[in-house]
Amino acid sequence: MSLAMTSLAPPAVTYDVALIAEDMAAKGFLQTDLAKRAGLSPMVVSRFLRCERQNARAAKKIARALGASVRRYLVSARVA
Repeated sequence: MSLAMTSLAPPAVTYDVALIAEDMAAKGFLQTDLAKRAGLSPMVVSRFLRCERQNARAAKKIARALGASVRRYLVSARVA
């Protein structure tokens, strides 16, 4: 197989949004509170929590706003 035929895309990563929601509830955060503390728009947080658009940048900011490591929320990495 030639190099041109192999996928060079990074692995897809998923995050445990249920655990994020639990941590939000424990801190008394609504999505808007989390967005403000994470420096993200409420729409970005909403899409992240609905698993529509998850990316490492948003995950790191959300984890930091919740006082946790992004590894706490990491579920899996799979080849896309």
